[in-house]
Amino acid sequence: MKPGSSRRDFIRRALVGGAISGALSRAISSVAQSEAGTVDRRRLGRVGVDVSILGLGLGGAFMDAYEQRLEAGHAMLESALAKGINYWDTARGYGPSEGMIAPVLARNRSRVFLASKSDSRDYDGFKRDLEESLRVLRTDYIDLYQLHDLRSSESANLSAIESGAVRAAHEAKEQKKIRAFGITGHSGAGLLIECIKRFDPDTVLTVFLATRPENGRFENELLPLARSRQMGVVAMKTIRYGRPAGLPAAELLRYTLSLNGVHTTIIGLDTPAHLEANVAITTGFKAMKNAERDEFHGEARGALATVVQPWEDPDYVDGAVG
Repeated sequence: MKPGSSRRDFIRRALVGGAISGALSRAISSVAQSEAGTVDRRRLGRVGVDVSILGLGLGGAFMDAYEQRLEAGHAMLESALAKGINYWDTARGYGPSEGMIAPVLARNRSRVFLASKSDSRDYDGFKRDLEESLRVLRTDYIDLYQLHDLRSSESANLSAIESGAVRAAHEAKEQKKIRAFGITGHSGAGLLIECIKRFDPDTVLTVFLATRPENGRFENELLPLARSRQMGVVAMKTIRYGRPAGLPAAELLRYTLSLNGVHTTIIGLDTPAHLEANVAITTGFKAMKNAERDEFHGEARGALATVVQPWEDPDYVDGAVG
């Protein structure tokens, strides 16, 4: 035996054993998570927080179902949290939503990644919205505060928005009132791309639908840009129009969460059955392969060809409907 070979063999066996042990540990953890029924998590880009890949959409669907049944709504929130869903999405413009969730949030603040939004584009308006959100939500900080529903028609106003609401958001981060600043938009991939380049937000919330709208610009241009900047990426409207088109919600959800760089998707919280079904998909998540996504894209594009997306309407108000 060559001098030192015994030591090298020992180190090699230790390294191999360590790798196997690490892989086994991760596998056991994944199985335990699945058996416990808790939703998978991903790191939300440079925000640096692990969030559930299934987020709670607390807009129209939640408000319609539970505004008059608050106890049932609070029970649903507690149930979702018990299943590991820590990403909660609300907004200043969602009517009573912030106030509806506040009692449950107060009991579980450290367990919730809280996201809200402002429709204001000016400095003072954004600051007022943030202060009102903090008051209504009964918290002294919000994890993610976003500039809500940017539209292509605002492209000429980006300088004013940058010196207004965006400046207010950066100040709020410095003051620890918010952990991260984000932008949202339902359409206009080009505008969102420009906003990412100008505003350098920490996150973007937008649509990554199986139909690949706007000739695939959300997937092919916006998503790689977000990845290159280590942004948190949140998807929305993922399963909204699948049911009337006969598309399985499970596959719509899998499609979006299989995209490289998408960290979570928010789904309207309306019934226990829907919650259970979505939890089943996102616990021990099985991603689609590229070929599967391409095949499903063809199906979705055909099925939804005649479905009009309401957010293309200039009068659309996000959160007003489920």
